[in-house]
Amino acid sequence: MEHSKLRVLISQEQIQTRVRELGAAISADFAGHELTVIGTLKGCFIFMADLVRNIQVPLNVDFIEVSSYGDSTVSSGVVRLDKDFKHPITDRHVLVVEDIIDTGLTLNYLMENILLRRPASARIAALLVKEAKQSLDHPIPYRGFNIDDHFVVGYGMDYRGYFRNLDHVAIMEDDRQPSLF
Repeated sequence: MEHSKLRVLISQEQIQTRVRELGAAISADFAGHELTVIGTLKGCFIFMADLVRNIQVPLNVDFIEVSSYGDSTVSSGVVRLDKDFKHPITDRHVLVVEDIIDTGLTLNYLMENILLRRPASARIAALLVKEAKQSLDHPIPYRGFNIDDHFVVGYGMDYRGYFRNLDHVAIMEDDRQPSLF
């Protein structure tokens, strides 16, 4: 796999340090409560796994899958619910875990869907936030890193299904499909 078109943006060490800090903050904020952690597939799975191991309150885990990118590097603006979570969240404290918040359109759709189910609270944890592009209607109390408007891969995030297994976040230097062999 050719890595010359990838440039490290956030190292594995930086990610792990920040994930521990986020886990401690979430643990403090939800002390004495149970938490339902809902991950947005597929990109969040590595971040969410590391994050829940750093949260020290009773929790259960569920997943939802929404999409707006397809195989493109730019959001289509059309949100599609591909997989709903299974457990009821009425009167439960909910933490939605996102890998990256780009425009916020997908997360706006998701949060409205969650709030209709009447949770006790609903908060967001995101590894990456593109602040300049964001039009999110909800606060992000647990954010890992603010980044510029780059297309990034690694640590669960992909390009056409590849690069999820990188232990760091990297910038794709161009929009051409990288050579994989």
